[in-house]
Order: sequence, then C-alpha cells, then structure tokens
Amino acid sequence: MPRLHLFNPENDIALATGSDNFTAPKAALALRASGAALPLWYGDPGDTFLAYGINTRWLDSVRERFGIGVGVFDHRSANVFEPAPWGWSAAVRRDFLREGFTADSLPDNSILNRWRQLSHRRTAAELCRMIAPRLDFAIAPPAVEIDSVDRLSRYLADNRSVIIKSPWSSSGRGLIDTRHISAAEALRRSEGIIRRQGSVMVETAYERTADFAMLFECADSRCRRVGLSLFTADASGSYTGNALASDSRLLERLSRHYPASRLNAAGEALREAVECLIAPCYSGPLGIDMLVARLNDGSALLDATVEINLRMTMGFVAHSLSERFLSPGSEGSFSVTPAYNSPAPDDAIIENRRIISGRIDLTPPGGLFRFAAEACPL
Repeated sequence: MPRLHLFNPENDIALATGSDNFTAPKAALALRASGAALPLWYGDPGDTFLAYGINTRWLDSVRERFGIGVGVFDHRSANVFEPAPWGWSAAVRRDFLREGFTADSLPDNSILNRWRQLSHRRTAAELCRMIAPRLDFAIAPPAVEIDSVDRLSRYLADNRSVIIKSPWSSSGRGLIDTRHISAAEALRRSEGIIRRQGSVMVETAYERTADFAMLFECADSRCRRVGLSLFTADASGSYTGNALASDSRLLERLSRHYPASRLNAAGEALREAVECLIAPCYSGPLGIDMLVARLNDGSALLDATVEINLRMTMGFVAHSLSERFLSPGSEGSFSVTPAYNSPAPDDAIIENRRIISGRIDLTPPGGLFRFAAEACPL
C-alpha cells in the first residue's frame, strides 16, 4: 500500500506531553511547514505527502529533474494510503483522524503509549546493558535514571562532569551540561524536568571526536540494518547537518576515529538487541545515535547508545539522498538552516537525475528554514 508521509519534527516534544491535546511551539511549527515536502526525497513512487499549500511550479520542476514519483495528498483519499508520519504520538494520530483516516487504521492508545515508553531515554540505557556483554571491547556505561532532586544532588557531588537529559526531548534540547554551569543551577533546571517528566537521565560528559548514528528498520518482529549517518551539531547539541556519501565512505571516515571492525560488531549487537526488545511491538524506522570520545590517556571510547529515535531521522533523509540522488563520483552535505542564514540559490549540476556538484534546495522557497543538499566531485 502506498504511504502518506507527514513531516512532524515536533513529535519528540509531543511525546514529552503524552497528550493528543498538544500545540507545538512556533519554531517547531515553522520547521514543520518549511519541511513539509521533505518526503519527496525518501518516499517511494506512488507515495504522497501531507502539505497545506505547495509551490506547484517548484514541485513540478523537482519531480521532472529527478524523476520523483511522490505526490501531494489530495485530503480526500485517506483510505488508499498507509499513514507514515515522521514519528508517532497521540498528537499525530489526531492529525490523521482529521484527514479522514479511520480509528481502526491507526495505532490505538495502548500501542502509542508502548511506543512512547520505548522512546524514553531509559531504552537506550537498556540497550547498552544488553549489548555490553556481547562485545569483546569496552563501551561507555549506560546512562543512570534519577527520579528526585535529592538523589541527583548526591550523584553530582561524586560525578561533576555529566550531561543531564530529559527523558523525551529533541535535537539537543533538554540537555544540561554540568561542565559549564554550577551544580545549583543544574539542580534548579533538573527539578522542572523531573516534575514534568518524572526523572532525568544522567551520563558522563565526553570530549567527542565523532557524532554518528546507525539506522535500522523494524518489520514483522525483525530488525535489519539500513546504513550509517554521520552528522554535525552545534555547541548546544542541536542538529545542523549530515554528510552525503556511501555507507562505505562514511565507515571509512569513522574508522579514522575508531576501528571499523568494532563499529560493525556494535552495530550487529544493537540489531540483535533491537530485534529482541523493540521489534516485537514496533514497525518502522529507528535510529540510534552514537559517539566516539577521546579519553584523557588519548584512547578512544565508543558510546554506542547515546539515544534512540523510534522515528524517521535526518540521517534517513541523508541516506536516501546519498543512495538515490547523489552521483556515485560525488560527496556532499545535507543541512537544515534558518532561511536568512542560507547561501544563495540552486546552482546544482544534475546528470542522469543525480547531483554531481553545486547546491539545491530540497523544499520550496519561502519557508523560515531551508533544507539543502550540496555536492562536489571526489
């Protein structure tokens, strides 16, 4: 069945509320509106995407240049599509009901709640505990869940360089780096998170040398590895972009920081753990963020479970761009930036429906955010 894609990047915030009566912040709504057409680049022929108004001239040009068979939803024929949001929550279920989907064609509240609990950061810690005994090398220890300010105060007295995280948050938000603020300030900010979400997750703060993710797909109680995502973030931890390259080239880059054989071993251990813990009750894309840290003695340590995303990610978008639309002889980057900071217009050189060099906007002009791909020959 063809899919109806919905780009709802505010989903992690919706998960934090746990309610279908959710209104996204203005910045998140602006990102959603700006990126509504992003499924063009990862959907399959016959799929559609949900948008309220689209620049048809831009859309027709892009579809023709790249031979894309993804269209715009007509807001009438819900029964012929499978709903495929960026991420599932009670709030997005409400959105699909409004578009004409029947309740029995959508996940019910019990399923959504189960997926919400699996999206909690404690799931990443559980995956860490599952894979560590299967590896013949050490990885970073799992995050610790703390459910009171008193306990957190005692923990910080013995562990000063840590990152405190909200159980549910998105793109670098909900993070408290205790290396840059006082313990009192960290506790003050954590108190609000514990009050709203029940706990915080606390993990060691590392000097990072590489940020990346492994991409998986769950279906029919099985899990398969899809590929790699090598991404960048700003000083606050917010996502800024992805490398565009083949998986073999991404692995080659990562191997400069950490042995490829160990990365592959960790990936297979994670696949098996996800198949055991998550795949029996979840179908869809799943990304696990990881990092390589440099320790004081100069050695490298793998943090294999920084966080888990039970949803589409920008890494999946970058992977699709690299496989479907990037010339085999080129590499590049995928970025998300405020429109006023974006460079000039489309100057991409395209041959055989693949980008050889230059820059192209992946979404229509006029939004407050720009999604762009840039490439150059190797």
